[in-house]
Amino acid sequence: MEPKGPEEGQLRKAPMTAVPQGRARAEFPWPWGLVAIGVMAIAWVGVYLMWNGIAFLFNW
Repeated sequence: MEPKGPEEGQLRKAPMTAVPQGRARAEFPWPWGLVAIGVMAIAWVGVYLMWNGIAFLFNW
């Protein structure tokens, strides 16, 4: 059994891909935490209104 040479059996690093030239970030970064809280608040209002509508229909 012959020993493997230095180029055989070694992991080679993948070449780094070039970053596309252009705007790296948006001009105004969105506050995604506040957006998520707003979406959840709107969802809660929707659930509340649907529940009241169902309760009204069935006279609970």
